[in-house]
Amino acid sequence: MTLLPMRDQTAITGIGWTEFTRGSGSSTAVLAAQAGMMAIEDAGLQINDIDGIVSWFHRKSDTVHPRDLADMLGLPECNFHFFHDGGGSWNAAAVLTASMMVYSGICKNVLIYVARNRYSEGRAKRASDAYDTSGPEQWSAPFGSNHAAAGFGQYATAHMAQYGTTTLDFAHLAVTQRKHATLNTKAMMRKPITIEDHQNSRWIIYPYRLLDCCQENDGAVAAVISSAGQAAHLRHNPVYIMGGSMGQENRDGDGSGSGARAFEGAGISPRDVDVAEIYDNFSFMCLKHLTDFGLVPPGQVGAWVREGHNGLDGEMPVNTHGGLLSEGHFMGFNHVIEAVQQLRTEGVVDDLCEGPHTYDRATCRQVRDPEIAFVGANLTNSAVILRKG
Repeated sequence: MTLLPMRDQTAITGIGWTEFTRGSGSSTAVLAAQAGMMAIEDAGLQINDIDGIVSWFHRKSDTVHPRDLADMLGLPECNFHFFHDGGGSWNAAAVLTASMMVYSGICKNVLIYVARNRYSEGRAKRASDAYDTSGPEQWSAPFGSNHAAAGFGQYATAHMAQYGTTTLDFAHLAVTQRKHATLNTKAMMRKPITIEDHQNSRWIIYPYRLLDCCQENDGAVAAVISSAGQAAHLRHNPVYIMGGSMGQENRDGDGSGSGARAFEGAGISPRDVDVAEIYDNFSFMCLKHLTDFGLVPPGQVGAWVREGHNGLDGEMPVNTHGGLLSEGHFMGFNHVIEAVQQLRTEGVVDDLCEGPHTYDRATCRQVRDPEIAFVGANLTNSAVILRKG
């Protein structure tokens, strides 16, 4: 087994977020700065300590360039910034990119952020975007596949045909994640739902109903990556970056090699994972990713969620914040924020517990004694494994 050379050499030291809304009233630059400053302060650092920035865009996405954010924050120097078009495959890859920047010595502390006004500004552009036939859309939009549910539906129907997966399996996952979100004070959707609510929600496009689909929202999330040596002297116990991988799915949409490489580099197996935060732009895609990353055996994921193994007290809690389906959609980087919270000594700070965590599922979403968290991206294109310090 080959261990990743930078295993445990870097850590996530700070996290931050703005309010998640459907009308921020702020520019994406202001949102990014707010979340970024919260993450820097959370780490116990100063703005001048940041010398690298990583962020994301995707085609016509609304956001702010890292170069512009560096100017807004007044960084005295920015040794390296990286602006990546990665879509939903970006979240874990961003952590790995920042980790490599620190491990190489190019940067000391790297700020990662996602800032969006997807709901308040993006909806107005959606009608024109649906008929955009430039770039990859030339192969889909002219044939009626002009939104994400259509593009990702084929993965679900293929799985249904091969393994007998049903929309009832989708329902169990959506209901469990909403249950987690009811215990998350920053989640967009906190009203409990039932299996019947899911099955009666309107069709978007077969096989996805409304409650199978992720949120669209405004807001920002951010994190700071530092060296392990520095992290040991900062505000919180370090959350070490054990390993990870970024790859590309094959023509069948199988990117399972990314998960296998991540586990090999970290020196562990899927059985060692205590909590998983898995990209869930649609309910089924989370099921697919659980299998493709090797966390659940092929053909068993439907029964696995029906039996509640993904719940807070289950075999492997999944999307403990509610995920993209219920907390909010920040290209999956909020999954990283949740993993860090779960692994910190004090645990999550935004559930309903007053004081120490009680594990009473009427108020508490903290997982019991997690040591290792797995964060997976869309179409299993990237993954990162984190360890409690």
